[in-house]
Amino acid sequence: MKGAAPTLRAQMQVVRSFRSHPSALFEIRRFIRQLADEARLPPQAATDLLIAVSEACANSMLHTSSRTIRVAWTLHDDRAEVVVRDEGVFRRRVRMPEVEGAGGHGIPLMTALVDEIAILEGTEQEPGTQVRLVKRRRARPVDARPPSAAGA
Repeated sequence: MKGAAPTLRAQMQVVRSFRSHPSALFEIRRFIRQLADEARLPPQAATDLLIAVSEACANSMLHTSSRTIRVAWTLHDDRAEVVVRDEGVFRRRVRMPEVEGAGGHGIPLMTALVDEIAILEGTEQEPGTQVRLVKRRRARPVDARPPSAAGA
């Protein structure tokens, strides 16, 4: 059809479950690294996604009593998408570093590393928190105009 926008479709999806234990982080990282290499993601994009996925999995291990973590990798024409799902309940709270000590940087870290992040919060009625992380193959173009011209 003339003038129609190209359809972006999933090229490949791989899903794997891991034991929800810190010792599984090595296997999770190897799984993501292998898929990123096979997809020929740029090295920096692959590393950013790897760190974000590791953080999502570590948060699940730390903050839930899930026995397993499901990691789903989907490769699209323009991006890689990873969904991390556990069996837990998302607890929204304000951290108190004076009481709890260091930490609490996971979500801001993931946000800084990926192009899109979405968290579907598991509840007591419907447990299972899901974190969706998207990394584009290429960075989006940045407006090259000087700041004064950008607002004009």
